[in-house]
Amino acid sequence: MMRKHAKSLVSVLAMAVLLVCLCASSLGAPQSTVVVDQWEIPFLNCLTGPIASIGAYMSWSAHKAADEINQKGGVKGKPIKIVDLDTGLSPEKAVEQMAKIVNKSLVALGPVPEACIMAAMPLAVKNGLFSMAASTTYEYAVQFFPYTVAWHTGSDKTLPPIVAAWAEKQSGVKQVVQFVEKSGCWPVMADAHTVGLSSVGVKTINVEVPTDAVTFGPLVVRALAQKPDGFVLTCMSEKAAKIIMELEKYGWKDKAKILIFSSADDVSLYTTGGEKLNGCHIYGYLDAEMETERWKAFKEAYKKDHGGMDPVSLSTIYYDCVYMIKDALQNTDVTGDPKKLKEERAAIREHIRNIQDFEGVQMSWSMKDGVPSDKGVFLFVIENGKKNYVTYVDAWK
Repeated sequence: MMRKHAKSLVSVLAMAVLLVCLCASSLGAPQSTVVVDQWEIPFLNCLTGPIASIGAYMSWSAHKAADEINQKGGVKGKPIKIVDLDTGLSPEKAVEQMAKIVNKSLVALGPVPEACIMAAMPLAVKNGLFSMAASTTYEYAVQFFPYTVAWHTGSDKTLPPIVAAWAEKQSGVKQVVQFVEKSGCWPVMADAHTVGLSSVGVKTINVEVPTDAVTFGPLVVRALAQKPDGFVLTCMSEKAAKIIMELEKYGWKDKAKILIFSSADDVSLYTTGGEKLNGCHIYGYLDAEMETERWKAFKEAYKKDHGGMDPVSLSTIYYDCVYMIKDALQNTDVTGDPKKLKEERAAIREHIRNIQDFEGVQMSWSMKDGVPSDKGVFLFVIENGKKNYVTYVDAWK
């Protein structure tokens, strides 16, 4: 009799264990034990040199996301740690930093900027490392698919509508001079601007801005000689500000007919240009006046750490990237086991490349094979260092 009861008890216990396992499986609970003490995410970033200010706020946003995640218990009970690896603007240094991580890291952020992407991403591809070079354009990113993602659709789809929208708001604009600095992806963006202007009957004349330029009077005189009705600035932020100041010096008064591209939305644009920027238009990928609680918290934290400045156009990218990685770690059977590196890298890669209804800090979107949908561009007018909303263009409509 005792044996029969014992057998019954064992059967009941076995059934209970089975039910617990089935319930855990149905809830998506991980079936393997995490073996790492923390999730290390290396970030190949430009932290020194002429665009270090851009690298600094990209790093800030990645660390901000990690801190938020860790305050809520991390991922599968383990904290995320962002490991900053400085590449400067050096392709050689980018390759050197990538070589340190390709044989051990589950996933990476960067590289930044394009010269470093072109040099270091082939090494990531060769070794099967998914590295989120999200600050570049589709045209650069697609060369390294499926081992990175695009943050927007092609420039030829994303940018023409917003530039056309600006031009249509300016009466009498038939010819525009575009100041173009041949750096990284900017010439491709400049071509997209030209397409957008052409679509509304506006002719574009390009004036090259040398990368080593320190004075801009001669460039402005050459531009004004074309008798333009407006200007588009596709160059580094400080140079854009100085060109605008020279335009005013040489008699240009209608600032509304000046459009600044998104990559110039950086601290040095506003500190250099000051009140001379009032009335100029600028396009970008975030709306600083959005009213969601999550965005307001991000904005206030950013302003606190950046002298009261609102978040700039590229400042949210790696914040969202870290949350995408968190989503992949949480919702796949990744453990961090070095023996499973290849398969776990693939799981993270495919999850992020096809993530659905991702909740970014500014907007929600889905990915299809590494390319996002449901993302558009904002147009603003600058007044006293602030960007005031003008319109939003959804490139998908």
